[in-house]
Amino acid sequence: MTAPPRAETRILIGAGSFADASTALKILGRLAGGVNVAFGGLLIEDRDMLNICQIPNQRVVSASGTLVFAPSPAQLRTVLEADAKAFQRSLAEVAGLAGAAWSFEHSIGELVQQSLTASAGWDIVVVGHRSVHPMRGKIISLRATPVADDALEAFSDRLAKALGADHLVFSVGEQSDGPPRSHVFADLDGALAALARMNVQAVLLDLAHGPVRTPDQLRQVLEVARCPLFVFGAAGSGDQLEHSTQIPPSRDRP
Repeated sequence: MTAPPRAETRILIGAGSFADASTALKILGRLAGGVNVAFGGLLIEDRDMLNICQIPNQRVVSASGTLVFAPSPAQLRTVLEADAKAFQRSLAEVAGLAGAAWSFEHSIGELVQQSLTASAGWDIVVVGHRSVHPMRGKIISLRATPVADDALEAFSDRLAKALGADHLVFSVGEQSDGPPRSHVFADLDGALAALARMNVQAVLLDLAHGPVRTPDQLRQVLEVARCPLFVFGAAGSGDQLEHSTQIPPSRDRP
């Protein structure tokens, strides 16, 4: 992923489709005004789906949960090109509201892995997920106790205020107390079980501070939360990735 221009906050949105990106873009559109920010968009084509589409008469599970025939390679390419145009257009609109620089690229692979791989130089990586609730939900910051994460909490508060949503803190660890609005859990599994029962607009977490530290744990959060994940500390997660997947940052564009 091209290195972002210098800005106070650099945000990369990774998504497997425009539907998954659009929810995150709407959230960022509410947040962008008055913030010195730069945006990046990364459309990630699922390698497994690309391979399946090479085999005739294969069936796949659709977004609605029904079993359908997989598209042909030509049909899939048409869908991906339309998604890329829509993603890029919406990204430009959100950036325009903030007067922000932006960039857009494609990648092939698995959503979480590719989002983390592309994270060098970005302050926040947003892993996209389409909206599944008709009503606006809560903002959850997922943190490890007793570690204080001021940047995560400040951004969570700002996001909740911009969206007119409640901000709840999920604190994971042995400490029995936590900050105001905190729900305390002994372990990550307990926090995920509670998260699965809630209507959530966004989950914010920091890979550098925990309790989520690995790509597999990030996938677990995405699966149960079913909303965009705002991931801090992703640029320092390279030790969790295969060496062959590392992408050196490009020079800053003038």
